[in-house]
Amino acid sequence: MKQMGTLEAQMKNIKSQLSGITATGNAGAGMVEVTVNGEHKVVSISINDIMLSPENKNMIETLVTSAFNDATDKLNIAVEDFSKRQLQNLGLGGFNL
Repeated sequence: MKQMGTLEAQMKNIKSQLSGITATGNAGAGMVEVTVNGEHKVVSISINDIMLSPENKNMIETLVTSAFNDATDKLNIAVEDFSKRQLQNLGLGGFNL
């Protein structure tokens, strides 16, 4: 039972570490960047000043969507790699994610 409490504490620690993982995606050759954290929450959005005009509204929306998707894809890879390392540290390296 004591081991179960230790495992729970380790899993809680891992979950807290996941929120610290970030990934940044970009679109339009870097004109738009979106950063997301391990909880899949947007941390920041950066739009190059050149894009900021009313006639670029549709393009900006498309680029933000694309950058978000790029960031999410990168984040998923980072979280999977992190999770595999943590499982190995817990002696559970035989599990596939």
